[in-house]
Amino acid sequence: MSRLEQDNVVPMYIQLKQIIKDELASGKLKPGQKLPTEFELCEMYSISRRTVRSAINELIEEGLLTRKQGKGTFISSNKIERELGPILGFSEICKMNGLAASSEVIEQKRIEASPSLATAMGVPVHSEIVSIKRVMMADNVPVMLDFTYLPPQYMSLLDEDLTNKSLYATLRDQFHVVLNRTRRSIQIVFADAFQSKHLKVKKGYPLLMIQGPVYSPDMKVIHYGDQYIVGDKIKFYI
Repeated sequence: MSRLEQDNVVPMYIQLKQIIKDELASGKLKPGQKLPTEFELCEMYSISRRTVRSAINELIEEGLLTRKQGKGTFISSNKIERELGPILGFSEICKMNGLAASSEVIEQKRIEASPSLATAMGVPVHSEIVSIKRVMMADNVPVMLDFTYLPPQYMSLLDEDLTNKSLYATLRDQFHVVLNRTRRSIQIVFADAFQSKHLKVKKGYPLLMIQGPVYSPDMKVIHYGDQYIVGDKIKFYI
């Protein structure tokens, strides 16, 4: 790595950030590569751990680095590519991008359909529906919060362990459903406390929200979904 200039007016942590960015751009640092430890960086540049942490934390916020608990800090992998046309599950999208998909179930219960959900799903207001909320991860990095709402005929899903399991594969295997088409909206929202906690981003961090139903061939709603996506992790094709 290049040297830091002790007498430069540019703060040391910004110089370190720029060195890491330059080595990313040149290809010396590659996606998935482990960064030297904080101690090693301190030794390499004769700087304090506080300076190193400031640089690393800002690069993590910018999506260039990823911290993995117990393992260290890594160069972020390339963005997941996703087409908005085909109806693909998260597991399928990760597989296409050479990433390992995993998920954590936050909530799996029956709820009463609100007026807006009832209208979107074509069910009576206050009727019982299935609510499944999950954190979706690629190579153990949280990239999406997935809120899925299903009509009453899928109530048996509440007995399924959906941790690290494809919901779409489960629907196909157990209910023989055919996912035919969807109509989705996209907008930018800002992470609230719940979203920031589960996606490991700061409160107020910009997220992409994708909403909409998925239909069967006879245009019945199979599920309605809200997805909150860390925008620097996924690249969309329209």
